[in-house]
Amino acid sequence: MPETTAAQLSGPHQDTFRKAKDAVARQNHDYVLMLLPPVLEANPGFLEGRKLLRICQMAKAKSASKMDKNMAAVRIAPTVMQAKSLVGKSLGGALAKLEEALALDPYSPQANGALGEIALENDLPGTAIFSYETVRAGKPQDTQNLHGLARALIAAKQMGKARDIYQTILDITPNDGAALKGMKDASALTASQDGGWEKSQDFRDSLKNKDESLALEAASKVVKSADAIAEQLARLHAQFEKQPQNVTLARQIAELCETQGSLDHALQWFQFAHELTQKTDPILEKAVFRLQCAQLDAELEQARAAGSDEATCEAIILRKKTVVLEGAKERVKRYPNDLQYRFELGEALIDNGSFKEAVPELQQALRQPSVRHRALNLLGVSYQKRKMLDLAAKQYALAASEIVAMDNVKKDAIYSLGIILEEMGKKTEALEEFKKIYEVDSQFRDIADRVESAYQQTS
Repeated sequence: MPETTAAQLSGPHQDTFRKAKDAVARQNHDYVLMLLPPVLEANPGFLEGRKLLRICQMAKAKSASKMDKNMAAVRIAPTVMQAKSLVGKSLGGALAKLEEALALDPYSPQANGALGEIALENDLPGTAIFSYETVRAGKPQDTQNLHGLARALIAAKQMGKARDIYQTILDITPNDGAALKGMKDASALTASQDGGWEKSQDFRDSLKNKDESLALEAASKVVKSADAIAEQLARLHAQFEKQPQNVTLARQIAELCETQGSLDHALQWFQFAHELTQKTDPILEKAVFRLQCAQLDAELEQARAAGSDEATCEAIILRKKTVVLEGAKERVKRYPNDLQYRFELGEALIDNGSFKEAVPELQQALRQPSVRHRALNLLGVSYQKRKMLDLAAKQYALAASEIVAMDNVKKDAIYSLGIILEEMGKKTEALEEFKKIYEVDSQFRDIADRVESAYQQTS
């Protein structure tokens, strides 16, 4: 079964797909999640639709609670088994069942792996490549997934790319015999496609030229040298010149530039790849943000190593705070219902001294279980900085009461509550809070000095 394009859909399904694209533009992800599954079940090879659905699943997954994420793994396994049992009866039904699993966790190696296997068995190599690439984005070192990706690329007759994937596997596990064999086979097939296949039975003689053979032998080396990285970059650049809209190639170049330590070039390529997706790929967005921060961290480290004055270092720190804040504002603007992003914006506002502006963002973030307690602590900071001490104490006390384990977040809450009580003149109550930490972790901040000095004053 060949992959299906939007133009090959029936009239009603084309209309539905158009509505889905409009809904994505409006960030109405729930509507897309309702519209596309029936279209994909009827057209299992419709890769463009599957990619659009995955974007919305990923957006929804961001706001999932920790409990939902934990439950996802439990629910995915039986759903994948059901999907596999349906393949012989209905390919569309089997893939639809897998989409149910991927709605729980779009990055699930188990569900994406099953999608890749079933797609390959049914002549849908593009779908298989997409499924394995999805896992690779989150787990680039997963060699089992990389093997699946290489097989899918070979099925799609993309031998050069398959060879590059086997190269990546060998960089991770140099003694992987299956990867070495796969790389040899892919290289031979590449030579055959290019008209360089010779009749000799010896593998070395079957390659296009001696340089290619030497490159193959180098692939088994344990450490990827600077020269090897430069070589691979040159190869990827050459491929990209022929496929200037290939997001995967742009991302691979960006990753290699980062490995090489060329943060400026890595950032440029990540930004370019993000632009190619029309800024719809959250993974690339995170990579851009991470590189921007890494650049500023490196600049600060260099400034300190060079003995720069405090004003210069503070200016770099301020620039990073601005990057973090502007990035957080942009994400909230595009994903206003994502409570994780609301928390990140509140955190950035606090870090920039905008304590009043942080309050509404953090109050919304309280509905997100995974960040609730940290949001309570930051609300306490906001009120404390504005001298609203009773409200600050309430936030810290609430956070401390809700957290069962004495982790760092709970210690922060109890410590801050003690400080507030001291400011309010309630020194006895403050000491009782400090003692709660002292009993389990006397090394936390200056807790030992606070508690022990209090005892010395009374002796």
